[in-house]
Amino acid sequence: MATHTTMFRTLLACGLLQAGVATALPLDGALDTNWGLFNSGKSPIAFDYGGSMVDYANASVIGPDGSMYISGTVRDANGIARIGVTRLLPNGLIDTSFGNDGRAITQTSQGELFNTAGIVMRNNSLLVGGYKKTTVDNWDFVLCAFSTQGVPLLFNSTLTQCVTASIEPGPSLSRDIPYSMAVQPDGKIVMAGTTAVANVADTYAAFMRFETSGALDHSFGLSSSGIQIMRTGNFIRHQINAVAIASNGKIVAVGKTDVVGGNDSSALIVRLEPDGTVDHLSPSDECVFSVDGSDSRDTELLDLALVPGSGGEDDLITVGYAQMSGTVHSGLIAKRRGSTCAYDTSFSGGDGTNGYSIVTDGDSLTFQSVAVQPNVGYVVAANYTPSGGDGDWLIGRYRPNGTADLLISQIDFGLIHTSDVVADVHVFHDGIYIAGSWLKTGANYDFGAARLLLDQIFADGFDD
Repeated sequence: MATHTTMFRTLLACGLLQAGVATALPLDGALDTNWGLFNSGKSPIAFDYGGSMVDYANASVIGPDGSMYISGTVRDANGIARIGVTRLLPNGLIDTSFGNDGRAITQTSQGELFNTAGIVMRNNSLLVGGYKKTTVDNWDFVLCAFSTQGVPLLFNSTLTQCVTASIEPGPSLSRDIPYSMAVQPDGKIVMAGTTAVANVADTYAAFMRFETSGALDHSFGLSSSGIQIMRTGNFIRHQINAVAIASNGKIVAVGKTDVVGGNDSSALIVRLEPDGTVDHLSPSDECVFSVDGSDSRDTELLDLALVPGSGGEDDLITVGYAQMSGTVHSGLIAKRRGSTCAYDTSFSGGDGTNGYSIVTDGDSLTFQSVAVQPNVGYVVAANYTPSGGDGDWLIGRYRPNGTADLLISQIDFGLIHTSDVVADVHVFHDGIYIAGSWLKTGANYDFGAARLLLDQIFADGFDD
């Protein structure tokens, strides 16, 4: 097992990083001082319409011109949860022509909505997903649409901005929660998460596919319902955290599960055929694993990236965390081969062992998101919580063989260690884009974004 026990701590201690300030050396990972508020490389975005003012960013997408759209859950003037979206111009400043002074929220007629499944771009529209509370204990998948100018769009199937769908069978009061979504090349939308069948704690992996009109796609899933749920008898809980569409059209998803009789959660990978039927990755429908040394502690996958593999199959890069001791999270990045449940043993620092790398340094580190930097490696965004402190965003990079690169940047929006939470990361042209939330004061969270440079001197390689 490749375990980097001191990489993050050593770089911080040596002064290569300071909170919110990247190294002055011309390395990848410096904050872009031509981007963001006051050329800081960072952009805070407040909705602050009312209520508790807890505006919590969930995800982002990069437009073809380098603009950045960020979605999340915000509170309106009455304190009701709505889905909010903002747009940053290519220079990182808020586009005040978007929506209402740079911000757009779902219409009040759509009810209380929570953005948990993220945001995707389809042609000239933005699709945001999450769940709708129809009652206190009955939650349904919801998909809403905006134009790229922040104007509400109506789905043809319902002539409403948002469409909802409930998963059956299930209890009359159940919590159907999507955590991720992906757009297919034909414009159809796949949403993935969990649903309860016997009770709200008895969860199955759940998938839905929507037509471009907003109607459920009845060519997909169980009995042409547009819905697929799955979990074999070896497990008692499934949760899907991220979903992506492979180059061959298959649907790949990752998350966590609990094994019958176990005391911990294990990492979960599942795959569906393009029509929604289950595709076997192992002797079971599920590929499940925990890393060495964490068998009695949780392992969870939070994001994935697909990269070209062999035989027409994409390989799978996954990130998340493993508990190696106590309750402290250690960052996890792993690579799986194509259509199998096997590790790619060439990935793990090149030592040919087990196909994953762990960062364990005594502080809590969760790899939240991963993006591919073509021909270079994988950029990870992490939530970093030092002992006795609150969290910051931490950005790192891995080579194609799983070894850690020296690219590393710590981003803090307010005072050092004030509960800043990263949501996702993208690599676009010569920059790394990160979105998340930051604690302004008290319980008042705002959206936040940052852009890091991929330097021009070593743009196609590593700064060794």
